Amino acid sequence: MNVIRSIYGQKVSRGKGASTFDTSPFYSGYARKIRTELLSLPINVAIASILAVATATSASASINCADTLPSSYFKRIDDKQKFAGKLVTLANGTQQLQNPAGRVILDNLSNAYVLMNKYVWAERQGKQGIVTATGHVIVPFRYDSIAFEPDIYTSFIVSNHTPNGVTKQGIINRHGYWIYPLPIKTATQSASMQKSQSIAQITPTPWLRAARAPRALLPASISHAHYDSPKDRDYFVIASAGMTKKTIKVGLLDDKGTWVIPQVYDALQPLNPCTDKPLYLQARLQQKTALINQQHKTIIPLASNQHIEAFNDNVTPLLFLRSTLVAGSSATGFSEDIKDEIVSAQIIDATGKLRLSSSAPITKLLYHQLYMYRQSGKYGVINNQAKVILAPQFTRYRDEGDKVWVEKNGKMVRLEPLIK
Repeated sequence: MNVIRSIYGQKVSRGKGASTFDTSPFYSGYARKIRTELLSLPINVAIASILAVATATSASASINCADTLPSSYFKRIDDKQKFAGKLVTLANGTQQLQNPAGRVILDNLSNAYVLMNKYVWAERQGKQGIVTATGHVIVPFRYDSIAFEPDIYTSFIVSNHTPNGVTKQGIINRHGYWIYPLPIKTATQSASMQKSQSIAQITPTPWLRAARAPRALLPASISHAHYDSPKDRDYFVIASAGMTKKTIKVGLLDDKGTWVIPQVYDALQPLNPCTDKPLYLQARLQQKTALINQQHKTIIPLASNQHIEAFNDNVTPLLFLRSTLVAGSSATGFSEDIKDEIVSAQIIDATGKLRLSSSAPITKLLYHQLYMYRQSGKYGVINNQAKVILAPQFTRYRDEGDKVWVEKNGKMVRLEPLIK
């Protein structure tokens, strides 16, 4: 199996059902950088570059929610359910899918393994596909690679690589129906919507079963952006040339085939993909950024020299960190990595209300769930709910990991005793 590496998280799946984790921010920051650079390239060069990213990440990307899904998702899964079939390896090394009685359902398979006791992922004659235990085809054996979110398997991103260096992609849902590319009628409606930047809902034409109706994939970079557990719905960030065929634009498509965020942006960065809350995204358009949600509602308007990220995506209330960058800055990534580019910062809630302002970067203390902020030339301490723990009173501070020192009245003292 090809490597599946997360553009928005850290999960890396290797080989037959194995998975490991890399908690370094490298992958997330690196992928964001790649995506930003792609959007500045001529269309023919950018699409070719998408191939390089997609090839390295196996059909672009998967989010990393396998270990952080809400309980409402796992209630849907019967852990005691057994796979209603069996995989048998023959003497020649090929595999067969058989029913419990031993009748052959599908043969000439290789590298096959079971996904969540429901599906079989396998290769057949050099192409990848997915079937059920009874041989019902979900994803036909027509694709060079298939990407999916580990432990969810609610949708599958399929890819084929062309000889001229372009990756073409599409999306098939868990029932075996096309999500993307959109039918021609829906795509025409979508183009009209994007031109006006309206958020009007599009009603897709009847879905087609992927096994019966092959569909031409499109040059695109597709990422699984969010799984909405209460609604049992997937969302995808899609970067492609769109209907204009001139520039790469990015939008958010749901698994009903609806552009919930029109494909008009230069970049979309999901900020809280693994929570049981609506998805929020940093949107970039013409060197300006904004905070929007999955209904395309603006929380923080578009502005230059603005950086937005989740402040506490696993805590209620959900908060966001808005940082003002030095003029002309093009810095991307986590605020911790671009502190030298930050002039000031604010904490904003999901309604757009200001919770706290700082005249310096808001910085997390290394081994503590606390943050330093500055007002009127003094540093203070807040927690991950933006509650003030210690009002601004320190001239400077020094974080040594297990020990934090602050200067008060001209002396460096330990922070911990002051908090207690």
